[in-house]
Amino acid sequence: MAEIVALARAIDLAEAAIAARLPIAEAGKGHHLFGRRSIGAWLAAATGSRTARAGERVTLSRQLPRLPRTAGLFASGRLSFGYAATIASATRHLDDAETELAEPILVELAQASASTVEDVARAGQTIIETIDPDGRLARAAAKTERQHLTISDTADGMGRLRGLLDPELKMQLKTWLEPLAVKTDSTDLRNHGRRMADALAIRLSQGGRRTVMHVSVTEQTLTGQSEEPAFLEDGTAVPAEDARRMAYTAELRRVLRDADGIMRDFGRARRLASADQREAILAMYRTCCREGCDVPAYLAEIDHIEPWYPTGRTDLDNLAPLCAADNKWKSRHPDRVEVIDQGDGTVSMRFYRYSKLRPRRWTDRQ
Repeated sequence: MAEIVALARAIDLAEAAIAARLPIAEAGKGHHLFGRRSIGAWLAAATGSRTARAGERVTLSRQLPRLPRTAGLFASGRLSFGYAATIASATRHLDDAETELAEPILVELAQASASTVEDVARAGQTIIETIDPDGRLARAAAKTERQHLTISDTADGMGRLRGLLDPELKMQLKTWLEPLAVKTDSTDLRNHGRRMADALAIRLSQGGRRTVMHVSVTEQTLTGQSEEPAFLEDGTAVPAEDARRMAYTAELRRVLRDADGIMRDFGRARRLASADQREAILAMYRTCCREGCDVPAYLAEIDHIEPWYPTGRTDLDNLAPLCAADNKWKSRHPDRVEVIDQGDGTVSMRFYRYSKLRPRRWTDRQ
């Protein structure tokens, strides 16, 4: 641990050296030689860093001449890059006189043993609000103008989310997801990021009723005669087992094409629980039926207790609510799920997430 801290201090000194050189590079407009529109764009490309990280470095380099105390501590290794960058960001909208008053407050807080970078950032925001209360609306509007969200594809077909949300949208999203992202019990091994992703899946699925997504799959794959993958709209391959799971709660449409790929016939067969069945399930269950999961039943998908393939029926006594994340886990680990009859027409499902554990053998409920 001491070595880690020492290496971090060495990195901070290197960051201080970078900050001292960036203004020289920017003044010489060297980034134009590389076809980059700004020093930040060049820095991100040349060092293989995130755009946000490059932006922090550029902001710090531009503000340090106005922050003599911060610059001295940073260059000597007595102030970390994180604290220095936060102070620079907090004062970038202040004039020189205001910065001269704000810097000692922020530096003193940064050097306090119990403070964090977040504490310094909040203090900087408080200073701005105190100095210019009338500009609050303009600052909020500026934040909204900066917000963005992108979803990019990775090489293996997954999606990477990047963005910046204004405070209002950020809280709306957190309020929407956080209640569904709590740890359910001691066997829940997911980290917070994974739970947030699962919460997003639960919200978007709305019990499988709202989100529309097209998946192309052959009849042989759907019936288990083939393990040929299905394909999403963007061409991403989906494992056959996942395609069959999706079909359990999807509206299936038959599309017949000739040898040239031209559509010749279009039809559909409904395999979802009916509206009446769904209402009956919601009357019977308050939450997802997996033990320890408190996702409300109205946000869950209606799952077949005995899988629809090969013999499961879409009958009321073979249906139960299971949230999107648990439904996916159950379909991938059917041998590690125990179905427990509650004796009142409902069931609960116990997941054995540790591979060394196995559920008791499930017997048909009669």
